[in-house]
Amino acid sequence: MPTAQMPSEFDPERRGISAPRPAGGQDPDPDKTAATERRYLWLLVLMIALIVGITTAVGIIGMIVVALGGTT
Repeated sequence: MPTAQMPSEFDPERRGISAPRPAGGQDPDPDKTAATERRYLWLLVLMIALIVGITTAVGIIGMIVVALGGTT
């Protein structure tokens, strides 16, 4: 059974839009877009790993310096 939708979802004028709804919304090349998104996902994972790794390394180095009698 399809969900009931409000008429205001379909009527641009009731939503305060004076112009007709623009055309579009279809991806012309979904395979290329998916490949690009996978590349961005790997870059995101790499950036998060670098941030976590660098902060962990700096924390460990700081603890070693303090343990050896250095100042913070």
